[in-house]
Amino acid sequence: MIVASTRHYFTGVGAIEQFSYPVWGFLAKKYGLIPIERKKIYSAIGSLAAVEAALQNGISAMIAPEGTRTLTGELGPFKKGAFHVAKNTGITIIPVALIGAFEAKNKNDWRVSPGVLSTVFGDPITQKNYDDLSVEDLRDLVRSKISELINN
Repeated sequence: MIVASTRHYFTGVGAIEQFSYPVWGFLAKKYGLIPIERKKIYSAIGSLAAVEAALQNGISAMIAPEGTRTLTGELGPFKKGAFHVAKNTGITIIPVALIGAFEAKNKNDWRVSPGVLSTVFGDPITQKNYDDLSVEDLRDLVRSKISELINN
């Protein structure tokens, strides 16, 4: 949904197992997504370093802060990796809410259901807004902004 809503190229991270899926894996590699092994911390840090390098070369990036799709439809806890990337690079963060995605394609079910899906972009959070925040405080700020987008 975000790819369809964005008018310029960007990269992101995807769970390494997705790269072995026949069609999706091919498209992910072709598009330039960066594989991440969430359960191997040093490998994950290397993947996030690749995202930082892309950002420093002027490429935008999308990282799902929950690290995976929700199993319940509720906003889950956020991981810190994306916020380390932000603090290390000083990028502007755009909070994004995907509304209706869980109802259309539940992670626990292989079926796709018809429905209305919306991508809602929040106000930018610039480095000036978070420079004095810790990684944890930045994570919590972004989570609250996305929660507001979902609940409005």
